Amino acid sequence: MMKNEIRIENRKKRDLLSDNRAEEYAKRIFKTFFSTKEYAACNMLFAYVSFGKEVDTHEIINKAIADGKKVYIPRVEERGLGFYEINGMEGLIRSRYGILEPNPGIHKKYVGDNAETGKVMLVPGLAFDRTGNRIGYGAGYYDRFLGGYPKNEWVKIGLAYSFQVTDRIDADMDDVPVDFIITENELIDCRK
Repeated sequence: MMKNEIRIENRKKRDLLSDNRAEEYAKRIFKTFFSTKEYAACNMLFAYVSFGKEVDTHEIINKAIADGKKVYIPRVEERGLGFYEINGMEGLIRSRYGILEPNPGIHKKYVGDNAETGKVMLVPGLAFDRTGNRIGYGAGYYDRFLGGYPKNEWVKIGLAYSFQVTDRIDADMDDVPVDFIITENELIDCRK
């Protein structure tokens, strides 16, 4: 199956999840995420604000802030993604796609501190394979952003429903794989 077909199929499956089922799965995913040594060692969490039936990231963002971690969320800009530090969900604005994003007038932009350790990046996707390859939404924003930094700059984690994990995804040369995938049923270490 081609990447675009997988995108369409998984988006349909995801959108058909009942609100109750999505909430139940999200709680299991949160529990696993918060129990990882990667979260415990995390000083800086780079997270997307979930939209529609994506695995809900609002609770993760709020808990990370409450736990004293620096939290950054993305904004689509001229040349790709810019990440901005937030102290809560207030002050966010809706993009032209309806997605909540930081307001550059009040949020401080991340400018790339390679000396900072303990960085975790939540990477969105419509499909993942067990080696960490992913199919995003097709614009390549995360691959370009992550490709501009050393490979181990972040621990990259995909949050997904189990049906979004497939046997094999053909990766392009510029694709950046995730290190872990967390579903409602398992934690997959893609580095093995």
